[in-house]
Amino acid sequence: MPNSNGCSLPNDDNVMNWKHGGSISDNNNIKYSIRPTQERPPPPTSPRGTCNARYWPSHWAWEVKGGGFTHGDTRSAIESNMRGCGAVTAFKFEYYDKPQEDGTEWWSSGTLPIFMSDHCVAKAVRSAGGFESWC
Repeated sequence: MPNSNGCSLPNDDNVMNWKHGGSISDNNNIKYSIRPTQERPPPPTSPRGTCNARYWPSHWAWEVKGGGFTHGDTRSAIESNMRGCGAVTAFKFEYYDKPQEDGTEWWSSGTLPIFMSDHCVAKAVRSAGGFESWC
């Protein structure tokens, strides 16, 4: 498929490269259309969310909520970056039907082994295209 920048919001405020819909054509005269199923809020100027990591005697439990991440496949990015912290178990990921009032669009949680850096979850969130956090 051709580059979909023709479906990006048409102004300089779109630093997160959000798509708004529209049509583009390739060199074979094939037309591609993107039609949103619902209105999105205005694009954020940076990723946002919350992060919480708790230590238990047997493991770390983490929960992250986010929106506006710069990676196109947030679920895969979160999961693979968390796996960099150790063996992820009980991984969960859900997109919200509509963005929450705080701008978050999804929620994720899981557990990690006790032998890891206490800042690994925050580093994984940043590496997944997310926000600065000390969770």
